[in-house]
Amino acid sequence: MARVLVISPLPAVRAGLAMLLQVEAGHEVVGQEASLAALDQLPPDRAPEVVVVAPESADEMDALLEHAATDPALRVVVLGPVAGDERLGEVFAARPWAYVPRDASGEELGAAVAAVARGLIALHPGLALRLAEAGSAPLPGGPATPGADLTPREREVLHLVAQGLPNKAIAAHLGISEHTVKFHVASVLAKLGAASRAEAVRLGARRGLIVL
Repeated sequence: MARVLVISPLPAVRAGLAMLLQVEAGHEVVGQEASLAALDQLPPDRAPEVVVVAPESADEMDALLEHAATDPALRVVVLGPVAGDERLGEVFAARPWAYVPRDASGEELGAAVAAVARGLIALHPGLALRLAEAGSAPLPGGPATPGADLTPREREVLHLVAQGLPNKAIAAHLGISEHTVKFHVASVLAKLGAASRAEAVRLGARRGLIVL
């Protein structure tokens, strides 16, 4: 049995997932929330081992990925498919997580939660294929050297961070939004295991990812 927090903007979806997890799968649902922002306000006695997330839009997928990039300890079971899911494998490849269909049975959902709680990765075959076709990397076993899995865009961002550019200037240079730059910076820090931009630059240079 795992302690589970259910996240969905739709009350009916939250209630249905909670019922499946508790009644059919035997897990303990410690809460139901509308967004991942609630994780920051949870008291210790409601801290979950696994978070079950049912994103309803690309924006909600962005929020999940951004939160994951800043919280390496986050263990999730994602229900899909949903727009933007091609980045899931890249962000979660080095940690326990699961991706299951929205119509998964209580048994399937419960098994996915149990797997993630034990430190495993569980992917529905159809969704795994979807990620593979998108060029994502859903399989377990992260790189031996932290930071070796930076995407080309993340390396560009790290290079510009090393030049001392703020997010606004990086966004203008790359022709992307400042919001997207923040996401890439958070992902770079998480992959390098850095606590700050300066530390990320030092680690990136030490590992040959950038040249100062």
